[in-house]
Amino acid sequence: MESSIKTNRLAIISFVSGFIALISLGLYWVLFPIAFPGDSSGVMPESVNNPIFTILDLSGSVRNLCVPVALLTGILALREIKKKDGTEKGKILAWVGIVLGAGWFIFGFLVAITFFLAESLH
Repeated sequence: MESSIKTNRLAIISFVSGFIALISLGLYWVLFPIAFPGDSSGVMPESVNNPIFTILDLSGSVRNLCVPVALLTGILALREIKKKDGTEKGKILAWVGIVLGAGWFIFGFLVAITFFLAESLH
């Protein structure tokens, strides 16, 4: 028996955006050692003609776009689902998107504070 309850579109967008952000981190962990074999300094070489560098840059940009989209659309999806009072589903997808988006914001904030403290104490 098919359910006539539809999944909220914003919840789907939130989940997919959060998942893309998560995949971009995995892509970074996989490609970084290939781009810098035997070099753990992370310093970019002078001439960057390797397509892996382009992929790494693109994955960072995509992640920076997807994180706020996941967070905002997840919040909006939960509001819409609550307003529709049971005629739409997707709360779990929306919550996963919110958690992934908020997790990235918190992670970025902690990294920024770490670099700030390291620079100020140096």
